[in-house]
Amino acid sequence: MDDKGFIFTVDAVLALIIVLILIGSLAYLSESGFTSSGQIRSSQDAQDTLETMAAYKNGPEGVTVLQNISNTLTVYNCSSTGIGEAGQVAGAYLNRTLGSAKYNFTEENQLNTTIVANANMEDANNTAVGVRSYDDYVFKLYIWD
Repeated sequence: MDDKGFIFTVDAVLALIIVLILIGSLAYLSESGFTSSGQIRSSQDAQDTLETMAAYKNGPEGVTVLQNISNTLTVYNCSSTGIGEAGQVAGAYLNRTLGSAKYNFTEENQLNTTIVANANMEDANNTAVGVRSYDDYVFKLYIWD
């Protein structure tokens, strides 16, 4: 191979590398999208949080968070006192787990009401939703930034 051919080949390979980098950058930007908060919540975030609530055991009794909430609602026969106490249990866990994210935790089967929330859902944008059944209750968790 002569010197001219080698230089032209190196020049072409470098140009292709630059073009591939630009195409990759544009593909990444178009896939990730642009949002005002810079982040879009996945529905998996809410579902994962509910699954950890069903598995995480807290307290000396060794019951899970969802079991504790369900037991509280059952003992108080779904009264406002029971909803308040269940809200304290859920709120303590969600505040510790979700950090600055806003949430609304509801029961949809028997109560059809919010158990605990740290923000108004009317202001929600890019809401992630997770659903988990426990005993006779169906819990729904909405998370947004």
